[in-house]
Amino acid sequence: MPERGHRIYSTQRIRLSKEIAAPLRFVYDWCTDYRSDDWRLSPRRPRPQFRVLKLSSRRLLRIRTTRTAGPDPEVAVDVIRLSPPNAWHTDQIDEEDRESVDYRLTALGPAKTRLDLLVTERWLVPDHPDPAGTLERLKGAWSRYVPQIEARYRSGRRPKG
Repeated sequence: MPERGHRIYSTQRIRLSKEIAAPLRFVYDWCTDYRSDDWRLSPRRPRPQFRVLKLSSRRLLRIRTTRTAGPDPEVAVDVIRLSPPNAWHTDQIDEEDRESVDYRLTALGPAKTRLDLLVTERWLVPDHPDPAGTLERLKGAWSRYVPQIEARYRSGRRPKG
């Protein structure tokens, strides 16, 4: 089991931008459609389970649990603050890190949007990825999400994330 406590071993700030071939409103609605079946977007095995609690029209709480080989699951809790029509913020707490993410959307045209992420990761364990590893994890996630957003938009269906 990793060493745990309140000590912060590293703080990383990572920026990532992605262009998405869909209108800003569609992208916002897709990205902020937090649901209990969000596990379907995860490549992790075993897949995590999500429970989403809507606290108000602009506040959500999402709990992620993932089975482990041990008796206790991995747990992460996200506090999500929506700032329509173009921004939202997530604070995530789990056993290895504290992560804050600012998301901002900018319209680049009628059917093109730029997503800017600012991620601040505070690692609570000595064995953690370096900033390049954290950036690769983010790029990998968004390289899966962007094609899904664009395909959904092209299909004419609702922006269900």
